[in-house]
Amino acid sequence: EKDHRVMPDCISYSTVINAYANSQTPQSGTHADDILRRMMHRYLMGDTKCRPNAVAFTAAMKAHSAAINATIMSISEGESTTAATMTFSEMSSEVQQQVKASAKRCEDLLQQLCIMYHQSPGNDRSLKPTSTTFDVVERALMRAEDEDGAKMVRLLREEGMIDVK
Repeated sequence: EKDHRVMPDCISYSTVINAYANSQTPQSGTHADDILRRMMHRYLMGDTKCRPNAVAFTAAMKAHSAAINATIMSISEGESTTAATMTFSEMSSEVQQQVKASAKRCEDLLQQLCIMYHQSPGNDRSLKPTSTTFDVVERALMRAEDEDGAKMVRLLREEGMIDVK
């Protein structure tokens, strides 16, 4: 008798991660990380259909960026300053920590993706970051006023660590 259960693959995992990115909640990044972690675990346990790619990583980075925006939006309600114009220094220290943590996670995910790309046989293009990947991370780091991190992202982009699509 055949097993007819539906099993997740790279596309289904990436779709769920992207849904978290679109959910625009302060927990978007945490939820996306949970799914990416499950995906990685299944792949490392031998399920080659769950091999993460740049799409999955970029979606997770977008989820962290969405978490930054949602966190800032939640504190700017009722304030005279809108989330779009609120500067980092205008945020409470708790919110600053949350923004920094999400921006740092974006940077960490980008670095992990770049390492996987360089370690893949023949530099597998499915692991190569796109211009969108770099844009998401750079914007998150700029929102956290992490100039050093943003500079690193620009250097990676200039070094050709980008797949133009």
